[in-house]
Amino acid sequence: MAPTRRDILKTLAAGGVAAAFDGTAAASAFAQGDAIEAMMANALIIDDLAGFNPNPALPDHGFAMIKESGVTIVGPTIGSVVPDESYESSLMGLSRLAGRISQFADRMMMIRNYSDIEIARRQKKLGVLANFQNSTAIGTDLKRLDLFYGLGVRQIQLTFNWRNWVGDGCTERTQAGLSYFGIDVVQKMNDLGIIVDVAHTGYQTTLDAIEVSKKPIVFSHTNCKALNDHPRNKTDDQIKALAAKGGVMGISSFNWFVSDKPQSSVEDLFNHYDHVIKLVGPDHVGIGSDFGLPGDRYKEGDPEWVEHLRIYDPREWKMLKGRWPPFIDAMNDERRYWTIARGLYKRGHSTGVIEKVLGQNFARVYKEILKP
Repeated sequence: MAPTRRDILKTLAAGGVAAAFDGTAAASAFAQGDAIEAMMANALIIDDLAGFNPNPALPDHGFAMIKESGVTIVGPTIGSVVPDESYESSLMGLSRLAGRISQFADRMMMIRNYSDIEIARRQKKLGVLANFQNSTAIGTDLKRLDLFYGLGVRQIQLTFNWRNWVGDGCTERTQAGLSYFGIDVVQKMNDLGIIVDVAHTGYQTTLDAIEVSKKPIVFSHTNCKALNDHPRNKTDDQIKALAAKGGVMGISSFNWFVSDKPQSSVEDLFNHYDHVIKLVGPDHVGIGSDFGLPGDRYKEGDPEWVEHLRIYDPREWKMLKGRWPPFIDAMNDERRYWTIARGLYKRGHSTGVIEKVLGQNFARVYKEILKP
């Protein structure tokens, strides 16, 4: 009996093309785009800045869409970035996360150690790598890093947009570097096995963190300043410094980080992937979409959007060039990783490069930092 298309894809994914059918049929399948489908069947997909909350209003609480997306690991932000709220809200957020994972233990798990990544893949669970987007939850007490590590936090952004005890954020008037306390924080994070993130961090603080860290660091969710001169984006020299230390830059699909247009396109987004690959090679770029899964469905004026705006004052909002919508439509659903894979493939990138972008690059950094 002739093999079905599903049989063909499974065999392609396993690398046994010749055993499934002859070379002509294989070439035809690849010509039809099956190269991407075969790759996605086994791809490790990591979105270093994305969240997921089970929702009873969605089919299978949204897990059906997670399965369709193919994602293996998401990096949800826990707690508020507002300094006065960050400690208490982080504790509450971690408690809620633990409750969700306990409720859906057959479909979700925390990523605490590198070995958990393979467990999540093998058991077909969604891995959750908890992060903070501001270090203000630790205040000026390094012992809080031990506390939060024990509660499962594995990635911390040194600053949000503003100055804190560690250093300056990207929208500060001045751009001083890491404080002495900030140096202590980076070194303590290295020792514990917490990933250092500087996506929102200011220019000099970013460079200082790269220099001080004994381990690779990440730009979890940002874009290229060379393509869009935005305060949240990273310069070429920052990207080169990150790559020289072995780090990875997650590309954000946030509309106003991607371009200055009223509405950015997926082609504008792919330009950022191409820029990093051309600048430092394919080993230092990944995905940090900055959006939840299966997609952020809110509308302008919805409570979620209003809550998002609450943290910015008018001066900062103007500096950030904030506008509606925040998302690129084609990236705001469960098919976003397929869109990225197909878009990069159409631009001439090999499936090997695409697999690195989808998750292998972040996995390499996780392996160097997280405990075995």
